[in-house]
Amino acid sequence: MIRFLRNLFSGNDGALTCDEVMEVLQSYLDGETDTDTARRVAGHLDKCTDCDLESKVYSRIKVSLGSHPETIDPDVLLKLRSFGERVARGEIG
Repeated sequence: MIRFLRNLFSGNDGALTCDEVMEVLQSYLDGETDTDTARRVAGHLDKCTDCDLESKVYSRIKVSLGSHPETIDPDVLLKLRSFGERVARGEIG
């Protein structure tokens, strides 16, 4: 992950593209990114309404899933994750 993040930021001024944000968004929302990555993602979300909306959707899904104490079928989670990735790639509008 650290090598990926270094490559992510090489060759630019530190600003992230939407694709780069989508690559780390879930980790960012889960608090699993380092401070520099979190700062860069937050900066992008402040400026990009599309990515900010996507982050809000992910957050709502996470809260919704967390509010259900019963076990969630792993196949359902896999399909939901796949759907989110397709949305992030722009395959689903």
